[in-house]
Amino acid sequence: MRTRTFILCLLALCLSTIRGYASGLGDFRVNARFLTDRMAFELHLNSNQYNDLYEINYDFLCNIGPYVSGIAVADTRAMDAYYRYLDERNDDLRWVLSQAEYVRFIDIEYFFRPIYAINNVCYLRVYKIYPNRTHFYFGPPRHYLTYRGGHCRAHFGGVSYYRRNYPARYHHPVYSRPCRISPQMRPHDFAGPRPGNRPPQKPNWKPAPRPDRRPVSVGRPNYRPPQHSDHKPQARPPQNPHKAPGFKPQERPTRRPEVSPDKMRPKQIREKSNMKEKERKSLSKRL
Repeated sequence: MRTRTFILCLLALCLSTIRGYASGLGDFRVNARFLTDRMAFELHLNSNQYNDLYEINYDFLCNIGPYVSGIAVADTRAMDAYYRYLDERNDDLRWVLSQAEYVRFIDIEYFFRPIYAINNVCYLRVYKIYPNRTHFYFGPPRHYLTYRGGHCRAHFGGVSYYRRNYPARYHHPVYSRPCRISPQMRPHDFAGPRPGNRPPQKPNWKPAPRPDRRPVSVGRPNYRPPQHSDHKPQARPPQNPHKAPGFKPQERPTRRPEVSPDKMRPKQIREKSNMKEKERKSLSKRL
């Protein structure tokens, strides 16, 4: 009888925890505890907030579990479901966190938008900041192994359980502004795959050193775009104009024109005066 009871209890425990292993992100319970532990450490939460925060993070990871493979490849339906559950999770946190704690929570990216995808794989951002996954600042929550989503919105007609129980548990001011994720954050959370076809580098390859100083810009040089004219260039004239068609050379005069004494050179003037002297002498001898 005891053996049968032990087997039934073990089977019930396996059924309660099998839901936490159906995600590409890993174990739901471990991820929810790690995320809750770091949020409680940075936001300085008390024990009631710590336990409620674990429930909210666990419900969020369980809800997006069936959509993780679609989120990794940026499927539209999967991303719409992810952001819908993320808005519900952030809205539930408004009733657990005080107004000052919630403002700090919004400013911390790895808490406000905890999941991102690279190369078709989803990750938790908090593991980038805290790579040691075995270290915890606090012990496990009160119902770490027994909670199975009993406070999820699906059991309360889409209404927040923590909003209904807020007056009995908390008395701090509530953050009243809208807390929905902007659609502009989708490319930032779920970027496309990185290029993997880079050329291989040599083993001793080193990049060129950068200059110590940046070159000083002295202004953009004047740029003149090439001018395209529709007119064709004129034909080049022939090198020998005497051979051109229709050319008639001028006739050369038989007698050389006399040069006026004003235009004669000094040497020619002297030669002419000498000739006149000789003619005068010869004339005087005859007489």
